[in-house]
Amino acid sequence: MRTGKLGAFIPTQSLVFLALGAAAILAFVFLIILPAQRLAAELDREIAGLTTRIDEQRVLAPIFTTLFAKTRAPATLGLPAPTRAKLPRAEIGAALKRLQELAAAHKMSVRELTPDVNTLTDASARFLVQILANGQFMDLRGFLIDIGALPYFGGIEEIEIKAVEGNRKDIGLKIALTRE
Repeated sequence: MRTGKLGAFIPTQSLVFLALGAAAILAFVFLIILPAQRLAAELDREIAGLTTRIDEQRVLAPIFTTLFAKTRAPATLGLPAPTRAKLPRAEIGAALKRLQELAAAHKMSVRELTPDVNTLTDASARFLVQILANGQFMDLRGFLIDIGALPYFGGIEEIEIKAVEGNRKDIGLKIALTRE
């Protein structure tokens, strides 16, 4: 006998249990499994980020150890402070040659070395020299320290740095030397 109702084939109590079981399975999926999958995906992203940071640290560790060792090294006593003396007129050519040698010692090529003739004839005790050199920026520090160690060094009037091909720089210096 067909009555057209589903209850005729399956008892009503079984239908209720079936609906409750399906609801329990859906609740389990939505309340337990899906949040756990989201949490697992989030943890995977964190693990990937931490793995990247660990790889960066592995790469940077040797650099850190060398820099740390350099900070532990005894500090230099400071800049050289020679006794100051005036440059005799007869030694001006030798002083210009010395500036070229200092530049070459610091891997810089001097393109121009121009003494300011006006400062030779005036009454001041200063003699200006313009240097145009080409070299690495990192080599400039040592060059400037060596220039400052010259006994007739008076000061640096001007520094001009221009970028050129590669990582080389055109370095222009106007240096004051004390003269008799």
